[in-house]
Amino acid sequence: MKKYIFILASIISFVLLPYSLVSIADEKGGEVVLVSPSGHEISGNQWLFVIGIDSYLNFPDLNTSVNDAKAVKNSFLKRYHFDKYHLIELYDEEATRRNILAKLRYLTRRVGPDDSVIIFYSGHGRLDSARREGSWIPVEGAMDDASSWISNKQIYDYLKIDANKAKHILLISDSCFSGDSFRGYREKMARATDEVIKTAYNLRSRQVIASGESKPLVEEGLSHNSIFTHFLLEVLNENKKPFLVSSELCKALKKGLEENSYQTPAFGTLNDEEGKKGGELVLFLNSEELVRLNKIKWQDRIERKYLRSSYKDLTVSQVQSMPHIEIREEQDWGFYGHSTIRHQYELRSIVYDEVVVDNTTGLMWHQNGSERFKDKDKISEWIYNLNLNGYAGYKDWRLPTVEEAASLLEPNQNFSDMYVDNVFDKKQPWIWTGDSYGDDAAWVMSACYGSIFWNKFDEYFSLRAVRSLK
Repeated sequence: MKKYIFILASIISFVLLPYSLVSIADEKGGEVVLVSPSGHEISGNQWLFVIGIDSYLNFPDLNTSVNDAKAVKNSFLKRYHFDKYHLIELYDEEATRRNILAKLRYLTRRVGPDDSVIIFYSGHGRLDSARREGSWIPVEGAMDDASSWISNKQIYDYLKIDANKAKHILLISDSCFSGDSFRGYREKMARATDEVIKTAYNLRSRQVIASGESKPLVEEGLSHNSIFTHFLLEVLNENKKPFLVSSELCKALKKGLEENSYQTPAFGTLNDEEGKKGGELVLFLNSEELVRLNKIKWQDRIERKYLRSSYKDLTVSQVQSMPHIEIREEQDWGFYGHSTIRHQYELRSIVYDEVVVDNTTGLMWHQNGSERFKDKDKISEWIYNLNLNGYAGYKDWRLPTVEEAASLLEPNQNFSDMYVDNVFDKKQPWIWTGDSYGDDAAWVMSACYGSIFWNKFDEYFSLRAVRSLK
């Protein structure tokens, strides 16, 4: 048994090696223990409260709310650090005003100071015209009686820091007027660096992800779920990060919605001063999911990665959608990010010419590269002369595509302050690619900043030639 635990712990640790901030599995008392962003064992319980209402007594019925709540519940239980002993569910006739408020009150009594709480609501929302305040509609809520609803203010009163002892609370509301609960404050989504995640985990938080702002939503759905929950589930089910903060969850959700609908989710903090200091709820992948992802990564590692070798004219969104890339920060000109490919580099000297062979992608790279050029004719001339002289015995050298160039980007800077492996010469901080951006610009890889961007041919950048192995 101990041998099995040790092997499992080793596997889980290896899964997270690509991340500079790692979640570690350790052996304590015969159990695998996940470690938090602060470097200590995860303390406290992870509570989940889901509410879904389709069959209303006085409002029109909905089609997807119960499915939404159950699908979200199943995703959290299957992939993340939640358990059925800290789960509360209310569906249809169970979701009365009395029961919803009773469960919120129950959480104020049972939740501890190290606990985290996620509340998911899917159902009707309504705006109280007298108070201009959004509300949840319980199953028996009357059409014209706001006192039978549950106002956002009432919900907030049960969640605020001086009422609920939880360290983190994230409210996810898929209803009309769901953004009203934090109308007075909107939070900028910072890039989730290691330090941001660590700080977010250590500070208390009260946050909201809402399907819409202070206005009604048109009901539409995909695959038996609302369009909001469909893309929420897509993010939750496809996430491969051991630590996922709520702002990153909303950012990915927003991207899916904006590309496929006219709906824009809102993200913010409930009006607690302490909750505005940078704290965020952190989702942890569970040990079973980490082991599963590890198996996929091992399989992925031994398979050859075929990258596009023919040139294209590419937009920013096309470049941001390249395979095998993890983006840290999107920009109007490209992105900061790194490759997810596990390279198998091999430095070779062929006829006194230095090359780097990548056995994972099947590419041979010029190890040193060129001086800097800004003229397309000079770039073409350098490649021509490389082939004319038969560098390393080959005459099929070319500029890399942006996919090939981006594959060189590493997650962290090495000792030369470059985001490429030390096997390459450090004198080429920027390299041109053969992919264009319009008529007078091309895509460039920056090894010194870990980025991909387009640039006109008015800057001096280097070349690093590549060829495909047969």
